[in-house]
Amino acid sequence: MQQPPNRGPSTGMNLVIAVLLGIPGIINIVGGVTHQSVGGIVAGIAALAYATLLVRDALHVKKTGRPAMPQKQMLLLGFACLSIYLIGVFLK
Repeated sequence: MQQPPNRGPSTGMNLVIAVLLGIPGIINIVGGVTHQSVGGIVAGIAALAYATLLVRDALHVKKTGRPAMPQKQMLLLGFACLSIYLIGVFLK
């Protein structure tokens, strides 16, 4: 009998996505502070929040081999950060 493929979060991919979100998040926060834009700050905080969550999950996967939280909860937090990010973009 064949076993189903092992699906799970990848430590490397989580870190890559965290970097891809973290750098623009920092740029948005700095730009929001210098241009006094609330939207830039909100968008930057949302991107950094999800990047931090991804780094936390990557470290937990590397340490234990299992994700820090269930996939459903991670998706809901991701969509929450995305909606806050879009609100920030709308306010820009």
